[in-house]
Amino acid sequence: MTDIRSVLAENMKNRRKILNLSQAELAEKIGTAPNYISKIESKKQFPSVQMIESIADALKVDTVDLFSLKLEKTQSLETIQETLLKKMTALVKTTFSKIEM
Repeated sequence: MTDIRSVLAENMKNRRKILNLSQAELAEKIGTAPNYISKIESKKQFPSVQMIESIADALKVDTVDLFSLKLEKTQSLETIQETLLKKMTALVKTTFSKIEM
């Protein structure tokens, strides 16, 4: 059986990292304290429905996706795409720098 607190905690952490948000930055976006985000991500506290909606909005996902076992797989693909894009951009910049010289 899947623990809903664990799924929420992992999805929040993963999505927050994809968006390059610290716990403090996420907390600021939703109007709460960073230690509250920490408590949710460490499964010590479970947020209200309103807070879940705010978190989902700040993390740019549907509310139900925060409880999806499939979100982690999607996030992995997004992470790979983001990494590839950064590497390709760096390669292009390096190549143009060499051409200009």
